[in-house]
Amino acid sequence: MRIVTLLTDFGDASPYPGQVRAVIAAPTFGEPITVIDLTHRVRRHDVRQGAYLLWAACQAFPSGTVHLAVVDPGVGTARRPIAVSSGGMLFVGPDNGLLLPAARALGTPEVREIRHRDLRRVHISATFHGRDLFAPAARWLALGFPFQEAGPVVLDPVELPVSPPRRGPEGLGGEIVAVDPFGNLATNLPGEWLDDLPAEVDVHVVDRRERAQRVRTYGDAEPGSLAVLVGSDGRIEIAIREGSAFERLGAVPGTPISITPSCTPTQQFKPALADPHEH
Repeated sequence: MRIVTLLTDFGDASPYPGQVRAVIAAPTFGEPITVIDLTHRVRRHDVRQGAYLLWAACQAFPSGTVHLAVVDPGVGTARRPIAVSSGGMLFVGPDNGLLLPAARALGTPEVREIRHRDLRRVHISATFHGRDLFAPAARWLALGFPFQEAGPVVLDPVELPVSPPRRGPEGLGGEIVAVDPFGNLATNLPGEWLDDLPAEVDVHVVDRRERAQRVRTYGDAEPGSLAVLVGSDGRIEIAIREGSAFERLGAVPGTPISITPSCTPTQQFKPALADPHEH
């Protein structure tokens, strides 16, 4: 089975996802291509959220899958169109940091600029590279076009700014990376770090501090209470049973967050110390 996944910030109400799917799934003499929509609800122009969602989803797919991701505020500019090979999968999209976190989760990425004329439509709109450049490239790569012929190797792909998670004797520090439809807040903190903390912790977001339970699953928390747990992606997540942590805490992707052992109101929190040996 030939699979191409599709992740964009186009929205479900626009015709754009359908146009991209039409290019990918056009009739072919070989095995048909199955197009799987990951989401079209990435916040507009939010490359960081798109990168996280692609990272979270890509590992569920079999070797040979082509992941097409388009969150491209620089469409039509000098930013490069790229294809990335890693861990038996291919990624296609703009060179703005969107693809690399997912590619690195699978292996060591090889990045190439998409220049071959057979990997694009004859007429390319300056405002819709998703349809006219990335979709044809994903289609032909899925059908077996040699990755090495896509274009020259890119040695300096664009990287997203990274704030590495940290832990120290006083707790954990990181940032929110995504908000899911239930209002759960995904962080960049490794799930195994939660084992270092007691059953009750304090969650610090900007200038707020709230008490939370450390639980295994949502149902273990009291209704309406704040909880921290390991999400399905293996990272620490902040949630409210039958409620929205996003609405209560007001945190968005990029918001710094700390999780510390619960302390009394008279104790002053100090941010967790960075560990130079952890990445």
